Amino acid sequence: MGYGSKGTASALVLCGCACALVVPPAPARAFEFSGGVSVGGLQIGTGPRLAVSPFGGLLWRRESEFQLELHNMFSVVPGARIGIYDRTAISLVHVWKTGKFGLGPALSIYSMPVCGLMSCNRVLGIAPGGHTQTDWYFSEPLGVSVSANLDWAGGDSRVLHGDWVAMVTAGPVWRFGGESR
Repeated sequence: MGYGSKGTASALVLCGCACALVVPPAPARAFEFSGGVSVGGLQIGTGPRLAVSPFGGLLWRRESEFQLELHNMFSVVPGARIGIYDRTAISLVHVWKTGKFGLGPALSIYSMPVCGLMSCNRVLGIAPGGHTQTDWYFSEPLGVSVSANLDWAGGDSRVLHGDWVAMVTAGPVWRFGGESR
């Protein structure tokens, strides 16, 4: 498990540096932070698994309806052999007063126990993919978040059927900082 955590930290630093180069600087009051925890399904290998996923987001607020958001979700797959799946995405987000919808590329790092048709094994890897998320706020700071992610975990593996990983989660979200549109 030590190798996965070192790889996760390195990839997060690399992704953060890359995002800092891509996103123009903004005044501090232009940020909005959000966080929560989701529960949902992670399809990797031949069977779906339940994942518990704390997440956080940083939205660069502008006067426009379209903004940028950096979002990270760390998923833990419980069981006899615990799995982790860490996904970072940068999304173009459409924002309105009671919600937002975003779509963009993602990069995931994983260490998962996976069973294929003939064998079981632990797989480690990095997977590029796509991410979409929508948040609805029913009271000013509180709401619900639904996200979906599809990653390509290519390579030669007997246990990763089809080379695709899909995840759909839902849970409460809390936003703080920044001002509503």
